[in-house]
Amino acid sequence: MDGRKTRRCPTMAPSSWIDRLRSRRDREEAQTMAEYAVVLGVIVPAIILAYAALSGQIAAAYTRVIAFLG
Repeated sequence: MDGRKTRRCPTMAPSSWIDRLRSRRDREEAQTMAEYAVVLGVIVPAIILAYAALSGQIAAAYTRVIAFLG
């Protein structure tokens, strides 16, 4: 040998590769669901606060529309 280390790639059965890919896919789906939960956790309170802050103006707009249509 000339001092270099040789690396051998272990061979895996095709079913092992498929199992590995499936487990990776499942982790990504779980991560995606967690990201959606965080986004909803930020957006929903923001919408509720905006609606609460603008509720008087929204009610006035509804009244104007009803008066216009009626």
